Amino acid sequence: MENRILIIGDELLGEQGEVATRCAEMLLCRAPNRPMQFSINSPIPLLLPQLLSRAASDIIGKKAGRIVLGLGLHDLTRGEHGNGAKTAENYGNLVRELVSKTQSDIFVETIPCDLLPDASDQIEVINEAIRGFESEFPGRVKVLDFASHAQFFKEKQVERGKFARSLYSDEAKPTSLCITLHSLFLQDCILKEIKENKEMI
Repeated sequence: MENRILIIGDELLGEQGEVATRCAEMLLCRAPNRPMQFSINSPIPLLLPQLLSRAASDIIGKKAGRIVLGLGLHDLTRGEHGNGAKTAENYGNLVRELVSKTQSDIFVETIPCDLLPDASDQIEVINEAIRGFESEFPGRVKVLDFASHAQFFKEKQVERGKFARSLYSDEAKPTSLCITLHSLFLQDCILKEIKENKEMI
């Protein structure tokens, strides 16, 4: 369905999927009569290869007009044990499947390195692959660069000195501020894309 937005994410979208849920609520609050439906699967317990094997029912079968993916973190910590290149390869396989089997617009989010500081180099490998999806599939895949957005916010907060607030706890968990920032970012990206396509207004 053209007006259905499917959001699939791992811990990148919050340990309880808070980012996806809050984003959906924000969009509906801004325009209660907007013809928009949400299908949210976050946090998803599956690894990327498992998600690929279930794509026909869990993603393609949803017949969404837009698919938002916030994946990679779960695989890096549980599946590939720090192997960014393998995680990126698996992510690419999933995106290629969705491009070939759907007519949906596909959005992929980059991962802030502060969510896994001990493996920041591997996150960069994944992010580089994610950014490459846009040029590999022009017109079908759009990158939502939350990693850069979060880094910019962090740098601006540092300028505040002792009044600065952190996006992450000492255990590298997203704070409430991070959840809010991420939700607003995702909402703004979706609204911008809707307006560019002059749909649902």
